[in-house]
Amino acid sequence: MCSLLFDFDGTLFDTDAGHEAAYLKTFNAFNLGECPSYETLKGIKTIDVFARYQGVFSDTPKLAQYKSQTYQANLAEVKTLVDLTLLQQLSDRGFSLYIVTGGSRKSIDALLDLHQAHHLFNGVVTAEDYGASKPDPEPFLHCIRNFDIQGEVQGIEDSIQGIQSLKAAHIRAVGVHNPAIESLSDVFYPSINTYLTDLIQAQ
Repeated sequence: MCSLLFDFDGTLFDTDAGHEAAYLKTFNAFNLGECPSYETLKGIKTIDVFARYQGVFSDTPKLAQYKSQTYQANLAEVKTLVDLTLLQQLSDRGFSLYIVTGGSRKSIDALLDLHQAHHLFNGVVTAEDYGASKPDPEPFLHCIRNFDIQGEVQGIEDSIQGIQSLKAAHIRAVGVHNPAIESLSDVFYPSINTYLTDLIQAQ
């Protein structure tokens, strides 16, 4: 049966606005200059983003911690993009579901707990589990190795960096939500729920 490797932010949960606001607040608070477009930061570990600014502020862990705490303070406002009942149906049909994210385990666990969704996933890979961030293939390859995933694998992403990571890992790249990745993806769906429904109906 197929294994599905899901990105988290912007794919399963509508976290983009919260992350963007937290980055903007951090850049302003520490006078780092103009904050890059969040689209260019999606999928990349927070600490790797701030490592680029060591010439301005050398304490990279402090920046990452400030940004993460700012984001986590508003987790209760985050909504799901995915219909969790569709994930349950896929799990019931024998699909194996995984999360592969550049987010912190604390943030991911907090949202999964909030929405009582932990049980839907066979495994979760977060920023603490691997070295190189997306677009490097390591996050997805780590997931495959760590959970000994065999057979067909599809990856679901909403960012350019995520699609590039999947392609580099030689995994079928399913793009969702973000029109900017349509031409880069092996297949694209404006909504993740349409993709999941197609999988269920194909069974």
